[in-house]
Parts: sequence; C-alpha cells; structure tokens
Amino acid sequence: MPGSHGIGRASSKIPMDRPPSRRRSPPMPASPPRAAVSTSESERSQAMVDSTSPVSNNGTSNTSASRSRLSTNFDTFLLMLTTQLKNQDPTQPMDANQFTQQLVQYSQIEQQLSTNDKLDKLIANSQGNQATTALGYLGTKVSFDASQATPGTSETKWTFTAATGDYTVRIRDAAGKVVKEQAVTVTGGAPSSYTWDNNRSDGSPVGTGTYTMELWQGTGAAATKVNVVNTGQVSSVDTSGSEITVTVGTQKVPVSKIKSITL
Repeated sequence: MPGSHGIGRASSKIPMDRPPSRRRSPPMPASPPRAAVSTSESERSQAMVDSTSPVSNNGTSNTSASRSRLSTNFDTFLLMLTTQLKNQDPTQPMDANQFTQQLVQYSQIEQQLSTNDKLDKLIANSQGNQATTALGYLGTKVSFDASQATPGTSETKWTFTAATGDYTVRIRDAAGKVVKEQAVTVTGGAPSSYTWDNNRSDGSPVGTGTYTMELWQGTGAAATKVNVVNTGQVSSVDTSGSEITVTVGTQKVPVSKIKSITL
C-alpha cells in the first residue's frame, strides 16, 4: 500500500534453558594411616600363658616370683588392649568377650596365687608343729618300719626284731617283683639281721633303687606275713630336711615310719 511501511518483526531467539553446571566436590583429604597394632589374640594369649607358669613346691619365693610375673604381664596386656581399642576399625570393632574372658582369667590366677600363699603358711605352721612334736621323741624307745633299704656297694643289710622261728625272706624291687627268696632262722630276744649280696636268685646283680624285705612265717597257704620292724632309743632329731627324721643307733628314721613309742 502507498504510504504504508511494511512492519517487519524482529526475530528474537529465545535461548534454551541450560542445566545448571555441577561443581565437582574437591577430593577428600586422605585419612591419616592408622598405627599398626600387632595385638593379636595369640599374642595376648601368650602373655596369659607366661603368667600361668606352674608354681613349684619351693615355697613362698616361687609364689612371689609368679605374682611378679603376673603383674608385669597384666600391665603389658592392658597397654596392648588400650592401644588396640584406640586404633580399631570403627566398622569392625573388636569382640569385647575376648578381652573380658582374659580379664576373668587374670582374676582367677590372682586367686590361685593367694591360695598358694595361704597354703605356704599352713605348711610352715604344720612343719613347726611337727618339729615341736618330734622333740618329744628324744630319749624314748621307738619301734619303726625297717623293711626298706638301698643297696650298698657290695651288700645290703636289714636289722629287725622278730620272734624265734623259721622264716622265708623275700626281697622285692621298686616294681614289686621278687628278686630274691631265701629261708632263714631267727632267734628272738635280740635284734636280728639279714645281709643280702645284692644278687638275684639267679646270681645276676641288681640295679640301684629301693628294695623291700618281706618276712613270711610258715609255708604254703598257711604262711603269714610278719612286719619287719626294729626298735631303739632316739638320740637326736633332725628338722632340716623336707621330712623330719630321728636318729636311732646309726640309722636315720623318718618320723612317718615310727610305729610305736615307749618311755
């Protein structure tokens, strides 16, 4: 149309919405390495084994030594345990039952050592009472078991008292086997003696050890066993050994072998 201007629409491009950019998170710093802990179950068990070494029968000194070892190992055990707890993996915590059981074991060992202390005191008191009682043997006439002897260099001698009669002597080794059998005649009223040449019935020599003499009166099924005993006066008492002994003549006799006492 004349005089008219064509109106042109300016085309505008509407930008499409862009998705928001995603920022990458900065890398997490590496966690510091955990301290290596070698507190394994076997190592803690070994500490327990060391502390449970058997206590010998030497008395208080051994009990004290065991108590000292227990204290040292217990301190080591606690140090290892606390170190492991500090460095354990939170996602896999250690089993509390394991160290709880070991704590209980330590407590039980402590109780055993305390019991040993009390037993040591009881033994010491008992030995003191026995020593006091043994002093009462001085000057008395005692009858004691004289059946056992240790072979001498060339012969072994038993001294005993028995009624007059014919007897059979049987000598047995520590295993109870008869190594010698011989008929003897005993005259009563005085101590008798039997001397053995340390040879078996077949003439072969015997070894070392303790041998027991049996005295049998009669023959066959009617034979009766007679106690092999000796008598004498006690001249001294010895309390220095593990068992108290008294001296009768030239023999040292354990008080446990004394059968009777007369004044």
